[in-house]
Amino acid sequence: MWRRWIEILNIEFYWWKKDIIRRFRLDTPACISGILLLSSAIILLVILGNGAAKIFRDFVPWISGRQIGEVYWQSISFGIKAALTFMIFSGSLIAFIFFKIIGRR
Repeated sequence: MWRRWIEILNIEFYWWKKDIIRRFRLDTPACISGILLLSSAIILLVILGNGAAKIFRDFVPWISGRQIGEVYWQSISFGIKAALTFMIFSGSLIAFIFFKIIGRR
């Protein structure tokens, strides 16, 4: 009985997915790049917020000695994460604009 319900739910979810993809045209290049743009923007905001919180936590109480190295490597890793995410964000923004312009022709 459970197996039958699971099969019915799998069929329903399959058609829901097809209907959503068809209704919102999620299979076009513009929508795929838009989804990538939105997700990379959210990830970039999380990384920037996390970096600002770390900087505030580390520099408000004065640090010295061993903690200086930790703060240094945290700032290096923050810079790398933020730069890579910003490059993905910028590339997906350019691709989104490009696909939107090409799609209107």
